[in-house]
Amino acid sequence: MSAERPSDAASLPAAAEPRARRARAAKRPDARLSLGLAASLLFAGVACRELLRFQPTGPGHVASTSASGQVEQWFFEPSDSSPLVILVLCGWLLWRRRARLAALWGQRGSWALTAGPWLAAAGIFFWAVRAGAPELQAVALVAVLLGAANLLGGLAALRVVAIPAVVLLFAVPIPAPLLNEILWHLQIWTADFTALLLRMLQVPVLLSGDRLILDRGVFAIIETCSGLRSIETLALLAILMIDLFGRRGRHAVILLVVSPFVAFLINGLRCLGLIFNPHADIASIHNLQGIAMLLGGVLLLYFADGLLARFLAEPEPVSALERSARRARIRDRLGQRIAVLVGFSALLVAISLAPRFTAPKIAANIPMNVVERTLDGWQSVDQSTDWVFLGKTGFSGILNRRYTDGSELVDAFIGQATPDARVRSYLSPKVGYPASGWINEREQPGQIAERDVLLRVVRKGASRWLVATWYEGSPGLAAESARALFSLDSTPLWQRKRVPLAVRLSTPVLSGEPAAVENGRLQLEQFAERLSPALKTLSTPRES
Repeated sequence: MSAERPSDAASLPAAAEPRARRARAAKRPDARLSLGLAASLLFAGVACRELLRFQPTGPGHVASTSASGQVEQWFFEPSDSSPLVILVLCGWLLWRRRARLAALWGQRGSWALTAGPWLAAAGIFFWAVRAGAPELQAVALVAVLLGAANLLGGLAALRVVAIPAVVLLFAVPIPAPLLNEILWHLQIWTADFTALLLRMLQVPVLLSGDRLILDRGVFAIIETCSGLRSIETLALLAILMIDLFGRRGRHAVILLVVSPFVAFLINGLRCLGLIFNPHADIASIHNLQGIAMLLGGVLLLYFADGLLARFLAEPEPVSALERSARRARIRDRLGQRIAVLVGFSALLVAISLAPRFTAPKIAANIPMNVVERTLDGWQSVDQSTDWVFLGKTGFSGILNRRYTDGSELVDAFIGQATPDARVRSYLSPKVGYPASGWINEREQPGQIAERDVLLRVVRKGASRWLVATWYEGSPGLAAESARALFSLDSTPLWQRKRVPLAVRLSTPVLSGEPAAVENGRLQLEQFAERLSPALKTLSTPRES
């Protein structure tokens, strides 16, 4: 009779059996964590499907079908926030941190620091879905990410995901009214800087507003040459550089602060190159030159980073501090927290199915039909509008006429806001200028026909005009920026009571002296009084 063969388990040493059980037990939370994170990412992707498809375009925008046009929109279009690219970058940053986060899973995190951000995220996400503002989902994702990190890894994990959370904010475009304000100032600053560079090179140049007049031609600094997209791109690259090289403290802050100035510098050099390049009118060459200068900006940032590394002492990296901390895994509670994360992600999917607000459309009168061609004997002719100069300034309807009565002359421009437009606004400093190339000699507040206006004396060549600009029925820059950001026009809760108008009246003056300006102001005031009934009609919604 043969002896019984001992089992494999019995053949193991007694001390090895507890170790095997501990190893199997240690793998189970990690498996649950991986499955939970995968499920959460899947739910988040389904919930944010509108954000993935979001394109910051608006009325009047025509997407380019040519390769060169698409390249220009990708690299230099000021309002293109490219949320898909931002989400990919955020995912890559989180992937780089996977080892640091894995070392922290199970650390005790405060439920309050998770519940607070998640309540805010649910509210923002609900509003984004209901108001049709998918880009606000990126703001909600910031709160979701911070709350999830604290839930699974405590405060240390929250600090680890801080940079990816900041990167997510780049998916939110600047509100249109604020964007118009920034673009105009950048165009003027870029024109001034380019003119300075030309004079340093002993090249004769006459600066006229946003235009540079040289013996070889006239060059206008349009919105894609303002450098705003370069500033956004280099700021994002500076954040990535800070992360890649592990910069901390003053080094990181200085590098981030320097990035807009580097972008402004390389954009000025780009404009200089376009002026001297005889083939700059060819779109492909134009774009390649801009991309080359953008790469030059990256090299300048890298050089600045190297200088800072030489002269600034680096603090101890966060990863070293994390490794030195005592790991206190709470295995019995990690599974519960993973379940909470998956449940909240599923809640976002449910919120994404909520119906849109049904706000009634405001019916507005058409300026061309309301304003008479003849006003108390003043005869008028239509004028062309410089749409290239206006750029992203948008209107649902305009009136642009020249009225004359004998020797008296007044140009009238009325731009009517598009009530449901979020990415193009009637609010813009450009409304105060007849067209491209005008120089602002002086400006002051004033009153015309009981309206607070901005009076400007502008000059172009030998022509000098007095311009009065105001916004009829407008709540102002801050309020309109908030309306655009939160898509308030698409909701019945904050329905507009009036239709905003951008109004510009202008008349030629002999000089910028106070007496000549006052004479021009009186003439504009008399004309504004004739125009007032029509303005009241235009700013009052029409009954539909």
